[in-house]
Amino acid sequence: MASSAELRKDRDLFGDFVSHLNNHYRRRGLFLQLDKWEYFDKTKAFDNHRTQDEYNKHVCNCDAFVCLFHTKAGEFTQEEFKLASDECCSRGLPLFIYFRRLTLWDKIKGVSESLDEFKKTCIESELQYFWGEYETNDKLHLDFVLWLDSYLFDGQSELKTENGNVVLGDVIVAKMSQLPFAANNEDFKKLSKTIWDYPGKIDKLRKRTEKYPDEQDFRDELQQALDDYNKAIDEFARYQQTLLDTAKFIADRRMAQTDKKLQRAMDAFEAGDMAGANTILKEIDIEAEEFNKSFENDRNQMHKYIEAFQLQAKTVMAEVEKPIKERRSLVADIYAKADDWANRSAYDPKKYAKLLFDYASFLDDYAYYEDAETIFLRQIALSEKVYGSDSTNTASSYNDIGVVFYHRSEYNKALEYYMKALHVFKNVHGDNHPDTSLIYNNIGMLYNKQNDYPKALDYLLKDLAISENVLGANNPNTATSYNNIGSVYKNQGKYSKALEYFFIALKIYKKELDNNHPSIAKSYNNIGEAYYGQNEYKEALEYHRKALKIRETVLGVDHPDTAISYNNIGMVYKSQGNYDKALEFTNRALEIYEQKLGHDHVLTLKMRENIEKVKEAMRMVNS
Repeated sequence: MASSAELRKDRDLFGDFVSHLNNHYRRRGLFLQLDKWEYFDKTKAFDNHRTQDEYNKHVCNCDAFVCLFHTKAGEFTQEEFKLASDECCSRGLPLFIYFRRLTLWDKIKGVSESLDEFKKTCIESELQYFWGEYETNDKLHLDFVLWLDSYLFDGQSELKTENGNVVLGDVIVAKMSQLPFAANNEDFKKLSKTIWDYPGKIDKLRKRTEKYPDEQDFRDELQQALDDYNKAIDEFARYQQTLLDTAKFIADRRMAQTDKKLQRAMDAFEAGDMAGANTILKEIDIEAEEFNKSFENDRNQMHKYIEAFQLQAKTVMAEVEKPIKERRSLVADIYAKADDWANRSAYDPKKYAKLLFDYASFLDDYAYYEDAETIFLRQIALSEKVYGSDSTNTASSYNDIGVVFYHRSEYNKALEYYMKALHVFKNVHGDNHPDTSLIYNNIGMLYNKQNDYPKALDYLLKDLAISENVLGANNPNTATSYNNIGSVYKNQGKYSKALEYFFIALKIYKKELDNNHPSIAKSYNNIGEAYYGQNEYKEALEYHRKALKIRETVLGVDHPDTAISYNNIGMVYKSQGNYDKALEFTNRALEIYEQKLGHDHVLTLKMRENIEKVKEAMRMVNS
């Protein structure tokens, strides 16, 4: 790492941060060691050598080079940069350049000509390197991890948002409130203020309710405020993840040469101006349509537009004011357009594989399973060609298309792809790794669906052992292992045993995840099914309604998981003899299954059977 003396504090904080990062990366088989000028003993005599010469030797031997600039580009820093850039070119290693954003006071004091000349050299250089501006150390740390994690793991970054922070494993990388793309973002500020204001409002409503305990309207208003508060917290968490996903996308494209208009859109997002970014991207969209009519064969220009489309898909999903159904439709159209252009323009295969992966994952998330299968199959063919069939990149796609087939109840196809993924992950990672554990879990749940309970438990217990050993007993992935083992016991009719595992999972989920997380909804759903199996209909209805509330909020009223809750509630009402309510909910479920899965899907046919059972029960009562 190199920088001028004016950035000593930034260097020291960066050094501490790299030490924390090393704790995470060592568990992934990598080791980070930061070499800084300050680490060298300047009192040591080097025969006929400058101390700088010794440091330069270390620069040449490093696997990555980080360079910080502020108001000047010092002679030694530029010397180190030149050495590092030569090494990075010859050995294909990453080079990171960061400029601390200039304040008004910096500009008044003056910026050295050396900095302007260095920036000009960088802009005109054909050297491929990572670069960015930062005004907080959190932004510097995030940018570094975004690019480093993507470089080390070929785009498969584990970064996520959690409790207002960006985290990598158990390392806090940055606070969202210290990142300009969040802190200056109007939607972020609005959602943040909403959450900040709720506790005071709830406290007043609670005191009023305590004063007038017999007033049902007061109790209802308090409950509504609590529900709205939890909903706002979960919406805020999802919004922060969307912002981070967009930042990841931009980080992958922060190279030296970038289309100026796309650069402006990325700058607007990073400054927190979401509306400005979308305005520019809409201009590019219109420009792209005009270009498509006249210059279809200009591939380089088309590639710039494709990257703009991908960024637009992510920023549109971040427009929380638009209904989720409208955003889903817009994003599906944008991805389809990006795919079409990439297909017609000899797009870079690695970038195209990533585009198709994002596209297919989006389709799978929102239950467009048939389309997701089509895109994943194309993505897998391209990934096998680019990375090989024994790459973890390709194995991840094997697993994900297996999940699509699982959702479509095509279990033989799902198992085929799960086994392919398992073979690769075991060869690369061995048995004791989260990726291997994930495949064990998926295979176990597949056997559970096929009523092969001994095999299901065999795989799920392997998954649980790895999760507890590698991730810990209180990790959400470990909770999923408990939850899924409980599902096997439930299907065997061992309801008390199932509830034991379900409640262990729920306790972990509620401690580690947002209140409206889909995993909590699934946990509620499973508990409801177990109580239903024990003929405890009041408890079953309570938990199924909790699951439905989350699914309607997070997934929408037309998602297959929401249909599961509608059906389960309908079946409880049937068992209670409330046939009108039973028909109301089962018909809702049937409508979703027909729309999302097709008229001949096994779940659609099962739903029709359930409706007929309700009608038959009604006829028997009426007769």
